[in-house]
Amino acid sequence: MNNNEQNYLNKIKENIVKKISDDINEGSIDKIIEKILKICEDEKKFINFHKYYFTILENKKYLLKEPDFFRVFKVKYSLQVINKEYLDGLEKHKSEIYSLIINNKLSELYFDNFYKAKIKTNNNLIHKSLNSFFTKLVHTYSPNEYCALDNPIKNYFGLKNESFYISFIVISSSYKYWASENKNLMKTIRNKFEQKDKNCYFQHDKISVMKLLDLIFWCKANKK
Repeated sequence: MNNNEQNYLNKIKENIVKKISDDINEGSIDKIIEKILKICEDEKKFINFHKYYFTILENKKYLLKEPDFFRVFKVKYSLQVINKEYLDGLEKHKSEIYSLIINNKLSELYFDNFYKAKIKTNNNLIHKSLNSFFTKLVHTYSPNEYCALDNPIKNYFGLKNESFYISFIVISSSYKYWASENKNLMKTIRNKFEQKDKNCYFQHDKISVMKLLDLIFWCKANKK
């Protein structure tokens, strides 16, 4: 990567970090948490998904041991435009996929398995980049390193015209940087979140920085 490219990425990161700081502060924390918990009250599917998410966090080899892992993952995460043949293909290569995630070979994982994937729909073959599938899988297995980016959050940070993979890497880096620079504020958010979660919707000891910031910006980007 040359200096111009690095400067460009640094500028994107700077803008994202500024946006995070604009949105999250001592005065906005209570409202943010209330929004997340309101979704929990209104949407049972949201809670069921997180139960599944925390189950995988407790057993990282769940992917290897669970029959039809990718089919269940697709349903729990409400992922669209994915057919049985594609899922069967992932299932056959689950050991390789797991190894790529664990060894942080994410560009290889993305471009070999999720970028312009071949999907059959109504007897037609289309090429579809399964971006959310990729980021949610990676986040679930590397919850401290990478965010579960989707298009609404990507667009919220002003990256509509950027590649999805680059956006995923830069936003993950921005989350980590912002959290490291705002440790006391993150601690306050965590404490208040746990205190307000009277129904114990979340396993708070398992919520990473990436997960917490994803929850916040998912709510904001989707105007929940």
